[in-house]
Amino acid sequence: MTAGPAMLPPEPPKSLSSDPLPLVAGLWRIGGGSWNNRTFPLSAESDANVYLLENSGSRVLIDCGTKNGLASVRANLAHLDADCRSVDDLLLTHSHWDHAEAAAKWQADSVGLRTHLNSVGDAFLRRGDHRLVGYQLNPPPPAFEVFRVDHTVGDDETFELGRFRASAHHMPGHTPDSTLFTVHLDGVTVGFCGDIVFQLRPNGRPVLGQLCSLWMSNLDQYVESLRRMLAIPIDLLLPGHGGPVHGAVAIRQAVAATLELAVELAEDERIRDNVGV
Repeated sequence: MTAGPAMLPPEPPKSLSSDPLPLVAGLWRIGGGSWNNRTFPLSAESDANVYLLENSGSRVLIDCGTKNGLASVRANLAHLDADCRSVDDLLLTHSHWDHAEAAAKWQADSVGLRTHLNSVGDAFLRRGDHRLVGYQLNPPPPAFEVFRVDHTVGDDETFELGRFRASAHHMPGHTPDSTLFTVHLDGVTVGFCGDIVFQLRPNGRPVLGQLCSLWMSNLDQYVESLRRMLAIPIDLLLPGHGGPVHGAVAIRQAVAATLELAVELAEDERIRDNVGV
């Protein structure tokens, strides 16, 4: 891969700052919970990570978290001299509530906001089927408000994302609409992967995106998706929870370890019979 600007070290310990966390030039983490104390919390504990891309005044949110975290995410946006009206695009890695619950509010307050979601997730929403959102597992009353999808993203599609170019890689398994999006930033290939792959635990163990029959998880699809992901060059992997994964070698190790776990679970008849995925 082409050499790019030096990447910043992993996120600082919790005692330092609650400001947006810079990753590479023009890219910050501005929201997300601690994921059980594995990373620095920037908004509600229930939030997935929220990232901001900025280039020449064009601003893109990657995932938007829950309504509980909305005020914190917007406060962090303000730290970067921006507000909701200046966000041009919202890119959703999948439909899950912790990634997308606040989408309707962003759309209401951000005139001209363009929302992008995988075609499978869009089809479910259009027919009023909210299983992929998964909010039904939360205590009542549900806070989910249906949001519109302005751009239905197809597999292997390359598209305009503000002033950026993004490529979509459909990676079902955790959910049927899970998608890896790659964006090139000054020689660095950044991958936004939602809940497909995460930073390895300190003991080197991987973790899968939560498997649940409600949102139609499928271990066989997960295995195939991870095999395809091994072939995609990425320099900085930004998961939906936890910290970033820096460097092609570390990313390949994380994907390979997650694949090994997915294969192990897929071959376990007890898992298949009792979990239903």
